[in-house]
This record gives sequence, C-alpha cells and structure tokens, in this order.
Amino acid sequence: MKISVITPFYEGEDFMEQYINCMESNRKHLKENGHELEVVLVNDSPWKKLETPLNEENYIKVFTNPENLGIHSSRVNGLKHCSGDYIMFLDQDDLVEGDALSKMAKTLSASGCDIVIANAKLMQADGSYLNWYRTEKHWELVWDLQTYLKVGIQIISPGQCLINAGSIPDYWKENLVRVNGADDYYLWLLMMAEGKKACFLKAPEYIHNYTGKNLSADTSATDASVYDFIELLYDCDYFKKDDIVTLHEMITYKAQFRTSGLLGKIGCSLANLNIFLANIRFKKVTKTRYGFNR
Repeated sequence: MKISVITPFYEGEDFMEQYINCMESNRKHLKENGHELEVVLVNDSPWKKLETPLNEENYIKVFTNPENLGIHSSRVNGLKHCSGDYIMFLDQDDLVEGDALSKMAKTLSASGCDIVIANAKLMQADGSYLNWYRTEKHWELVWDLQTYLKVGIQIISPGQCLINAGSIPDYWKENLVRVNGADDYYLWLLMMAEGKKACFLKAPEYIHNYTGKNLSADTSATDASVYDFIELLYDCDYFKKDDIVTLHEMITYKAQFRTSGLLGKIGCSLANLNIFLANIRFKKVTKTRYGFNR
C-alpha cells in the first residue's frame, strides 16, 4: 500500500524542518508495516526555489506551479503527480503524529470506507492543546450532511483525514474554487452528497499549530471561499438545489450574526429560525462552545 501526502507550499520555509521530520518518522513506521510513503510538495510561490534535504529513496517530490494558483489548484496538481492508494492533504504549517499515517491506513483499510477522520489537537494561543471532538454526540455529527449545511464544517483540516484515492470526486478535481479557504469544505460536501462513507480514529493524530495567521480562523476569508464554491455547486447534477439554498442561508446568517449588535442578532435569528435552532441543538448535544459561529 502506498500513502501520498500532498502539501501546497507557499513561502513556508519556517515550517519545513518540522514538516520533513514528521514525514520521515511516518515513512519509517509505514515501512515497518510493509507500506510506502510518497510526499508531494507543490510550490505555489514559484518566485522562490523550494529545496528539501536529500531523502532516502527520494520519497519527497517537489513540483512548482507556473504561477501562484491557490490552495485548491495546488492540491489538484499534487494529485496529478502522486500514485498513492490513500491520499492526505496536509497543510505546510500542520503536523501529524509520528505514526499517524500507519494507524490511519490500518483503520481505513479494515473499514472498507472511503475516508478515515482522526481527532485533532488544536494549539491554543497560550501554547496549550485542546482535543476537537470531546463527546460521542459530536463524533456522530462529524460526517453528517445536514450539520455541514446548517451548522458548518466539522473537520478542522484535511490533515485529519486519509482518503481512498478513488473516492475523491471528479467534480472537485475539475471545478476549482478560486478563493482560498474552503476547498476542503467543498470536498466533504461533495463526498457526502455522493454517499461516501467515513470511519473514525478517535485518537488525536493530527496537530493544528497556532500561527496567528491561520486562514481557517479568518471567517471572512472562508465565507468568501464558500460563496465561491456555492456557485460551482449549482452545476453539480447530484448536489440537491435545496441543500445549496440552506448552505447559502447559513453562511449569510452567521456572517450577519457575527457583525450585529444584540437586536440585530435577535432579528436575523428570528428570520433564520430553523438554522438558529439547529445550532442551539448542536451546541447542547455536543457540549462544545465551538460550532455556532464556525
């Protein structure tokens, strides 16, 4: 079995040492279990040469985009240059545990599912870590389409996920998001709409580093990216139009909620009562303070 890790690189020199160390540790664990690792770095800052240390068996490959194309295009370009049975899209500033790929591959292979989702350790501003999924009910909603339409994405990063290469939708590979920030949200929605199945690894194998510049924390940027892929969804013949409308209403409502005063929050919540109630229920059953404004 071959695992391919695809990472878009954008002026990320500061992260390369820990990233390479992480990949080397995972390569050794995979090799001990008879598996192979392939790392594809896609340089999306072509004005800078991306150099990596000499690596055993040349398992790290570097490809440079002709111009700055963005995260989604870089991930798809990486797919064109990889040959793994399973795929992980890992951001340059994030890590996985040293044996995470081996554990995730074993879980996914045994399950017969399309994707395995591991728990995440989220670095906080003070340097401490918080596990993302903390209740069984939250786990039940990790791969639930209605939660993604009415509450928001429940996967912090695609680095939590190992995906069967054949389960990545063609529509996602052929219809690219132009605004950085939410191409992973788009991917999960398409996979769920196609009926793809998920299994879970409840250990926190993925590590989301806090840099103060994480794009995923910028709701205005991710909202713009969601609006961008919503336009693309209208041409997808298997994604329900009613679901697109619900998603658009949720993103618009939450953007308004975040920027409103008390009366404005009450007004927009009454105008979007079904979405408001879905979020209240989500917070209650998952026992998390996250979720409502994601």
